[in-house]
Amino acid sequence: RHPIERHLSEFFYSGPGRRFDIRRDQLYVNQTYTKELSEYLEKNVPKWMRSLQGRVKGMHGKFNMYFGRYYVDNFQLRALAGCSSRECLKERNITDEDVLDEIRRRHPSEKSYVTPVPKCTFYFKEKISNTDALQMCALPRETECSECDGPCFYPSVAWGEMTDNDVERATSALEAYDVVLLTETFDEEAQSALLSDVMGVPRDADFALNKKGVKNSVVQKTNNREKTHFYRDMFSKLAPNALMKLEAENEFEIKFFERALEVNKKKTELWKGVKN
Repeated sequence: RHPIERHLSEFFYSGPGRRFDIRRDQLYVNQTYTKELSEYLEKNVPKWMRSLQGRVKGMHGKFNMYFGRYYVDNFQLRALAGCSSRECLKERNITDEDVLDEIRRRHPSEKSYVTPVPKCTFYFKEKISNTDALQMCALPRETECSECDGPCFYPSVAWGEMTDNDVERATSALEAYDVVLLTETFDEEAQSALLSDVMGVPRDADFALNKKGVKNSVVQKTNNREKTHFYRDMFSKLAPNALMKLEAENEFEIKFFERALEVNKKKTELWKGVKN
């Protein structure tokens, strides 16, 4: 998803913005409403962006605790550009032997996967609850993960300043996936058919992607432009300073998103060629 759309969606969905309902019928029509919303955004978005700074310092060097329902710049880029190889860690100047040892010890390459423990992988569970992703090995509990034959979440270095090297590394990771989808095009027939074909399930199944819809959207999008630019268009009118700050802080993730668009197009075209 485009980084700015994702950040601002989170701001309104679970952040401070949830206190101010976006009423489509009032935007740009009711001047009192528009002025009040504009002032709220210019004040509270930068404050929301600063709220984690003290916490980030405390998280430096920690794993599994970096991502949550709060603002983290370059979120999607960090998720795919995290370092775990010696070469990458050296590039990031990670020399602490305890950190290096923890990465090595809990990396999948150190696991045999001979006797998977059900609590460590959804594949072997008969029933999956909505909270499973937050349990056991998904949490930073060394004693739990040390029992698991795999796979568990494993440490990688995703903190610090992002660079073009991170964009390249994240793009390489993205290209390794069989399918790369975009949130903005989930409801398109081609994207749904692509995922169904790769997964080996009927395209018209009840659980097909294009039949699921978006359930957690605060503002329902009514056209293609709104699906891709709703928050950026709104902020360009009501909170341009906050928008510029977000774009500056997430410069490299925006570059990465442009690369993700290319990967999505390439994989879709490859699938169409095989299909035809």
